[in-house]
Amino acid sequence: MQIKGIKKGRNIELFDNIDIPDGQEISLSIETGGEFWQRLKSFRQELNAEGIWIEPDVFDGVRDSSSGQEVIL
Repeated sequence: MQIKGIKKGRNIELFDNIDIPDGQEISLSIETGGEFWQRLKSFRQELNAEGIWIEPDVFDGVRDSSSGQEVIL
């Protein structure tokens, strides 16, 4: 089971309801954000394991190539 939550002080608020009775002992594995490259590597490994291939041209034209707005300081 994988669930997400957010730490608030000494408590962890879960985003989803879980079907575990009160008083039941549980074990947590904590993952923090900011591990982009490791997560990307894991994602790619999952795709490879499933035999899924995304053609590079799928992402053509997705990103705006303009220089953006002028910033006046």
